[in-house]
Amino acid sequence: MRRALLLWGASRLLLVLAVLAVAAGAGLGAVDHPWADGRWWLDRFSTYDSYHFVRVADEGYFTPTRQCCDQAYFPAYPMLLRALGPILGGPTLAGWVIALLAGFGAAAGLWLVARESLSDKSTRYAVGLLALAPFTVFLVAVYSEALFLAAALFAWWAGLRQRWFLAGVLAGIAVGTRVTGVFLVVGLLVHYLLERRRAGRSALGWDAAWVLLPAGVLLTWMGWLRAQTGSWDAYRQAQAVGWGRESLSPWAALRDQLTDIAAAPDSWLLATRILDLAAVLAGVLLAAVLLWRRRWAEAAYVVPSVAVIVLGSVWESAARYALAWFPAYLLLAEVTQQRPRTRIAVLALSAALASWITVGFALRLWTG
Repeated sequence: MRRALLLWGASRLLLVLAVLAVAAGAGLGAVDHPWADGRWWLDRFSTYDSYHFVRVADEGYFTPTRQCCDQAYFPAYPMLLRALGPILGGPTLAGWVIALLAGFGAAAGLWLVARESLSDKSTRYAVGLLALAPFTVFLVAVYSEALFLAAALFAWWAGLRQRWFLAGVLAGIAVGTRVTGVFLVVGLLVHYLLERRRAGRSALGWDAAWVLLPAGVLLTWMGWLRAQTGSWDAYRQAQAVGWGRESLSPWAALRDQLTDIAAAPDSWLLATRILDLAAVLAGVLLAAVLLWRRRWAEAAYVVPSVAVIVLGSVWESAARYALAWFPAYLLLAEVTQQRPRTRIAVLALSAALASWITVGFALRLWTG
């Protein structure tokens, strides 16, 4: 693991330096945003969703003049920003430090999960895929992806080891961080049931309660929103009002995405919208392969994670969401074990896309 983490650290350092160098080379000045930190270097890693997290950490979800739509963001990450902000020098810096540390946690968690079924070399390759993922820059930004991945991967590893209490606690953190944590719990529950079946035991034991522990986190969050807004459906309503998200058939959703691509006002948005489409199609393929290979637990996590995008009216940011589809890294590492040239080609393509997205992020273009 030490070697993998050293390589991870080196890749994070290069990412941070690249963002700063590109921004400085482009002559970008101070960020003009009410929730910008004010420190030039730190504001390079804060944009779009970052400001929602910082605002929630500073003011809470609701104020007399703001009743929507920050409740579309789950509370674990902004709560950490609020708690650690006074210690670390503000919520933005706290968010950045948390993302960096959680990124190391995600790399370690992926190493542990991969090591359960892969060789050392393939395990390092899986971590390398995450390090060079096209949207890996968001793992060094004030975003919740790194925290979610760290919690999800360690929860998955705990499940593989049948340490259900630990799996439940960590999955609870994942649920508190992003809505896709719910799908992680579904995957863990499927794994739990399969392990019980292999052992010739009844479907449910007392330890199933630990697997379902994250349900308490979700119910607490929904209950709090109900108390504040009068609606159990406040999260979905915020998504609809703030981002225009609604349920659609996959054909209608695909049609809308193709329309958005055709209507892109510039070449950059055209490219990023095509990437989002490609990510969704890759997610559908990933889900199909996992089902075909009877990797039921992983499929139980990935299928709804992809379906919630496919059946929605907004595919924007899908390529960033794909960072959390960690079974893809495991599957690619497994199927390319005897194909070194394929491994190199995949890493090269991913690194090229990551470089391009990182430049766009540094220039404060829309990247996801």
